[in-house]
Amino acid sequence: MINQVELPMYLEDAIPEISHDLVLNCETNAYSAMNTLTAFTSENIEAHNYNVVKRCFLLADKLYSKGNGIVKNAVENVFVFSFTRMFDCFPAEKKQILAILPISLYSLYITQVCHCGS
Repeated sequence: MINQVELPMYLEDAIPEISHDLVLNCETNAYSAMNTLTAFTSENIEAHNYNVVKRCFLLADKLYSKGNGIVKNAVENVFVFSFTRMFDCFPAEKKQILAILPISLYSLYITQVCHCGS
């Protein structure tokens, strides 16, 4: 099980390009690490670098399935929560994003959207 202490190292190992952003982020909690992954994913959507975006999505999916409760909450409440913003900021890319988004993360997103305001 991946815990919040291991999370930044796990992100660095899986996506070496993110290491500079993790170093700049002084906080090392799960939520700040997921904010870094979210920002990195958005930057790559904007750059149309869908191979990297897919790696980010698959990493977040793996973190959700193998993480402890804190890591799972961070994935759901930071990364998955950002999907609406990603879809709004990049409407032309929405089709490509949805095509590479793992179904488990999309299901979490749909659950969030459906429960919003309930």
